[in-house]
Amino acid sequence: MSAWEQWVHRPQSHWLRKALFQVHLWAGIGLGIYILVVCVSGSAAVFNSELYTAFLPKPKQVAIVGARMNRAELLAAAHRAYPSATIGRILDFRTPGEAVIVTLGPGGAVSAAQRFFDPYTGKDVGNARPFGLRMVSYASQMHMNLMLGYNGRIANGVGGFLTAALSLTGLVLWWPGVQRWRRSLTIHFDTYPKRLNWDLHNAVGFWSFAIVFMWALTGAYLVFPKPFDGAATFLFLGRFINLNPALHDVHVGNFAGWPVKALWVVLGLTPPLLFVTGALMWWNRVLRPWLARRPAPRTAPTPAPSEAYSRVTVEP
Repeated sequence: MSAWEQWVHRPQSHWLRKALFQVHLWAGIGLGIYILVVCVSGSAAVFNSELYTAFLPKPKQVAIVGARMNRAELLAAAHRAYPSATIGRILDFRTPGEAVIVTLGPGGAVSAAQRFFDPYTGKDVGNARPFGLRMVSYASQMHMNLMLGYNGRIANGVGGFLTAALSLTGLVLWWPGVQRWRRSLTIHFDTYPKRLNWDLHNAVGFWSFAIVFMWALTGAYLVFPKPFDGAATFLFLGRFINLNPALHDVHVGNFAGWPVKALWVVLGLTPPLLFVTGALMWWNRVLRPWLARRPAPRTAPTPAPSEAYSRVTVEP
């Protein structure tokens, strides 16, 4: 049987598949936590603009008393209220009877926040960034840069390329041979746990390959657009489509209305499912056998009763 015939009919015994399986298994474990964090936060951030609008607080109304403070006076009032914080932007729409918004940077015991300030008295009159708004912002920042700023964004781009490669190896490993490929398209729940876990990983991985691969590559593009733009120019695609807004909208599901966004939220949870099922396979194939082969810890022999008695010191 030639190597190609072996791959077509009995791929499980092919040396290339065995090697790819090890690469896929260990790479999946290495990237798993990253994929889990990015996908869960990405699902939470799909309706980012809608949730931001929903949680955005209404303008705070204050009594008009005396003259309205200028920017320098508002800055001084904010420093008095939060002496350990770094005062950032002061948002003042100059609307009579409306509070201004002061952005507080971290410093001392004060974390980053936004507060309403009365522009007539200089008093803090409430939180301008409620909990729901902060959660929306955290999910967005976690998805875009892992809460690590520029370095996290670069890591995200690299992670996109690695996830795309992981998806490709998974697609190659999915092929079970010409006699079994139909079975690998479905999940059989009437089987033993290890087989069910394998079916979940196999079938979900196959059916979600296209969208996971798309998310990985478009995520990498949003960090490293120049290589993709260069390729589009080389292939004359740049004349017909502007890649940046198009790929961004595809990545976040910003087309065809809320049903696509809802679908993106649900499908965004498939990579974490693949990580969990893959981790279970890693446990069953690698870690549990390794733990079983480890020698049992040696324990000191229990002394004979006479020996134990002779070591006892009796107080007078």
